[in-house]
Amino acid sequence: MKKIILVLFVVFIVSCQNSKQEESIILSPTAEAIKNYKINFQWSEGYEAWSKVPTTEDYHMVAPNLGLEATGPEEIEKIIFGFVSETELKQELVDIVELGNYITCFLKLTTKTGEVFDGVEVFQVDDEGRVTKIWAL
Repeated sequence: MKKIILVLFVVFIVSCQNSKQEESIILSPTAEAIKNYKINFQWSEGYEAWSKVPTTEDYHMVAPNLGLEATGPEEIEKIIFGFVSETELKQELVDIVELGNYITCFLKLTTKTGEVFDGVEVFQVDDEGRVTKIWAL
């Protein structure tokens, strides 16, 4: 009887572990678009690849540590992606988390000079799933 209980206990524990591993987090279409952009990021494609993510016409991005700020697609392309091209910035998505109207990306960033640093980008989205604000920290 003890052996049967022990076997059942082990089977129960193993099945619980497997179910935890099989759980996958479901992201909204906007978060999936951001994730896809970050995973496939190439600085040389810049704004063209980013433009596949839904945004409002007047979305705003601020990167306070870099002294960058831009509003709307034209400024974002010129200022933000100008910086990305100039530094040949490489991004590696470490994790993406979505909570309500916020999507957070944890990144490893590398410049053309080999400088490596951690970064966090927080995207605020409206009720229609369009990016309205981005904080690059």
